[in-house]
Amino acid sequence: MTLRRSLRLCGAAAAAALLLAGCGGDDEDAPTEPDQAIPAPEHEADDTVRLPLGLVSPQGHSVNAPIDEEGVVRIREDVGSVQQTEVYRTDTFGCEDTVSVIASVPMVTEDPARSAVEFLLQDQHYHHGDPAYLNPLAISEGLELDSVTVDDDIVTVDLTGEPTVRGACESWQIHSQLEATARAATGAEEAEILLDGEPFAHVLGIEVTEGPLTLQRVTDIIR
Repeated sequence: MTLRRSLRLCGAAAAAALLLAGCGGDDEDAPTEPDQAIPAPEHEADDTVRLPLGLVSPQGHSVNAPIDEEGVVRIREDVGSVQQTEVYRTDTFGCEDTVSVIASVPMVTEDPARSAVEFLLQDQHYHHGDPAYLNPLAISEGLELDSVTVDDDIVTVDLTGEPTVRGACESWQIHSQLEATARAATGAEEAEILLDGEPFAHVLGIEVTEGPLTLQRVTDIIR
């Protein structure tokens, strides 16, 4: 696995606009059911769909904006700016991180799952917003998507190439990003992430033993 110290140069303004413009938090697009079911994104009448994108939550996000069992996020009054654009949040993993799934601006695609994973891999921006969501996958220039398939409620993401990570925490982050994105984009209960046919977790040197991440739907945000 290649370790690189530098991030990609910021560019691709169109890609950033796709993501950040989708962070408006429109109430009419937010999920309303508190259960754990994950509906796949639906196409609108104009054939557009909002891509679910899994990004690492800002530091301290779970403390500053805790989420309860009903999916209600209550932002603490004693904190400053807090991201309010989630549609799902994972439970903690790895180095006590979480992944926030946000929705992109509407776009035209026949395969939302593939488009969502490809966005994360092709994104040239590590930071998004303030406080920043993180996309550690942005530095893996040698990582490409082969396919996304669903069978028996399991979504399989087949990758090729070589990931770039700078430690165990980042390994957990990119694996969890891919799992959350693939499941949110397909409605699958579990995700299998492969790199050249081998479990991606093995390549990254992490051991996933607790089953699929919990994806908690955000039903309301209260400040």
